[in-house]
Amino acid sequence: MGSLQDQLLKSGLTTEHKMKVAKTTKRKQQKKKKKGASSNPSDLQKHIEKNKLEQQQKAEALNQAKVVEQKEKEQIARVKQILLHHNQSEIKGELTFNFTYENKIKDLDVNEVTKNALAKGRLAICVLEGIFYVLNDEPARKIAEVDEKYIVLHALPEDDKKDEDDPYADFEVPDDLNW
Repeated sequence: MGSLQDQLLKSGLTTEHKMKVAKTTKRKQQKKKKKGASSNPSDLQKHIEKNKLEQQQKAEALNQAKVVEQKEKEQIARVKQILLHHNQSEIKGELTFNFTYENKIKDLDVNEVTKNALAKGRLAICVLEGIFYVLNDEPARKIAEVDEKYIVLHALPEDDKKDEDDPYADFEVPDDLNW
């Protein structure tokens, strides 16, 4: 007696082609079971949806990073435009104005008018890409609105109001002392 397939083939209920197809499908199912792959379509759908969700989250994170980077580039371009347009070019002189930048003392050679204006807050020192710029008060405020990190020195303007209770109000303090 032969196998069931042989008996079905002799009786004419099946053909050799159908037998081969049945053998291959049976072999494929056994391979899947050995590998641990499930033939359940719902598990496959869950796996596909999970992968799509992960890819979507990665894409959103990349897009957010690109948006942040684009905003930073726009910010730098705006600050650069303000600095180049409003930079004071006629500040050079024989006096030295000292200020701190990144915990180091830096100096600018300025004239008397510029030194007084920097001290009183009418001018400000800004930095971009390691280059120092001297700006008027209003453009410096615009840069400060964008980001404070570009402002190196911007003294607050002094109020010209005098305190009534000050016993030394009648005595003027000299500000032209050089040490």
